[in-house]
Amino acid sequence: MPSFAKKIKLDDTLKELFLSFLLNGKYEAPPFSREQEKLVCYISEQFLISGFILDACDFNLSHKSLVEQIKHQRKSQLIKQMLVKNDLKDITHNLNGRCIEHVFLKGVALNADGIHSSGIRFSRDIDLLVRLDLLDEAYDVLKRLGFKYLNPKTQDSTKYHHFGHHLPEMINENNTKLELHWRVTRPSEFKDCPLAEKMLDGRRISKAHPHIFCPKIETMIAHLIYHGFKQHRMNLGPTILFDLAAIFVFFGEECSVDRDLLKRLGIEKEFDLCERFVKRVRTESRLSAESKLLSKKIFKNSRWLVLSNESKVYESSIGTSRIKIFDNPSLLSRLLFKIRSTRTFYQVSYFSPKFWLFFITDILTSLKKVILAVSTRL
Repeated sequence: MPSFAKKIKLDDTLKELFLSFLLNGKYEAPPFSREQEKLVCYISEQFLISGFILDACDFNLSHKSLVEQIKHQRKSQLIKQMLVKNDLKDITHNLNGRCIEHVFLKGVALNADGIHSSGIRFSRDIDLLVRLDLLDEAYDVLKRLGFKYLNPKTQDSTKYHHFGHHLPEMINENNTKLELHWRVTRPSEFKDCPLAEKMLDGRRISKAHPHIFCPKIETMIAHLIYHGFKQHRMNLGPTILFDLAAIFVFFGEECSVDRDLLKRLGIEKEFDLCERFVKRVRTESRLSAESKLLSKKIFKNSRWLVLSNESKVYESSIGTSRIKIFDNPSLLSRLLFKIRSTRTFYQVSYFSPKFWLFFITDILTSLKKVILAVSTRL
């Protein structure tokens, strides 16, 4: 993380800017210092929110440099998105041709439905869900289309998929990243994924692209909340709130919510909190005291805006290619988690010398990072 970001206190002005997409009407951006502008650009780029900022804010001449940088970010992300769209066509054509039942998740599904306007919502990767018994066949299709595991050390296999909820991240020559899921919840929380079956059984053709299959809106909402709160502790920034706001506007009174599913996933309170916040802010031109309080509750366990000398942004707030250790209480639990995740990530047997080489190397790398972080703070 750039050194400047550690020295800036994120006051209400900056937080309001980052949440401006939710407000009623255009947000008039106040003057920023040079350091604040650098931080805005950094946050915008890391969390892919350039489109939201440009759509929601009114800038003046004093923001010329800032606007140019954010526009440059959006241009780069638009070019990337165009490549992803072409890859999506190839993927869907081949999956449909092989009768492999599937759905796309999160940003891809939202954009395929036209829920966000063009050039606003960007994604880091493609999330693709298939049934477990079709996992090998889907993987073979992706391989023929030029996808391979991002980490060159990962073996060309799908054998070790009993831990986690997706195969190691894949990539093609366009640098399009893809995660192939057979479930979307952690097996440590649910033996049978409550979401995957509902998503596939209730899949539908997207509203804007007839070749793309999406989950029903109620399961899409449940997945957004589960993914944001349970899997990432809201460390992925405000995009989940932007998605919910856009869904509520797009579907209006027809927007259905599966309360039973939210309860089963243990996220009913989180959904109610987000719904209350989003609908309240939509009536405000600036964040009210009540809205600020709700925002603090939503992000109370999040580190996406913790940028100070006392705390650092976790790696998981930006990159999600590896399975992370979040809340395993004991050292033994952490060790067992690491052993199982290593097998999945590298697709190697416990009895393979490569497994232990990768495992020990990763442990030493993690220890080195911890020591470096501690020494920096001291």
